[in-house]
Amino acid sequence: MIEAARTRASREKTPATFIVADAQTYDFEPGRFDTICSRFGVMFFADPVAAFANLRGAARDEGRLLFLAWRGAADNPFMTTAERAAAPLLPNLPERKPDAPGQFAFANDSRVRTILEASGWIDVDIRPLDVACTMTESDLVAYVSRLGPVGTALQEADEVTRARVTAAVRPAFDSYIHDGEVRFTAACWMVTAR
Repeated sequence: MIEAARTRASREKTPATFIVADAQTYDFEPGRFDTICSRFGVMFFADPVAAFANLRGAARDEGRLLFLAWRGAADNPFMTTAERAAAPLLPNLPERKPDAPGQFAFANDSRVRTILEASGWIDVDIRPLDVACTMTESDLVAYVSRLGPVGTALQEADEVTRARVTAAVRPAFDSYIHDGEVRFTAACWMVTAR
């Protein structure tokens, strides 16, 4: 998700608008936004340099960029637990490729800095951010069966396969469950630039 704040003057004159478009190719009005922010969306750009260059053009000269992105899979073992547990039952799970568009595409902070600088952003600051997360134990099965590569694979699976995979995957999360609550750390990057 990309959000952009219009300049103060334009906010006072026109109501807020929402644009659903590809940030890489959309023809933004040049210099329109004070701030551009994203929560876990920029990792999916097919061509991140082109996308960030396009967003840079949409920002004022002193405009700011702020986004959160996942660090790597090794820093986020909770996020890959379902894949590891389901792999024997779902042999066609897509392989996660380093630097390819996806959840962990921005795992390497040096790569992120290079992308941003190549697309015209300056004063790039990248800081690790660890966030304690919780969900109820009763929400875990819905999480596993709807999100991520396993959730995607289960959308096309028959009921028997769904039940087998869910039964196999659920116990893999036991170490994250404490008193009926699932607890894990989300290891992220907080990135700013101007």
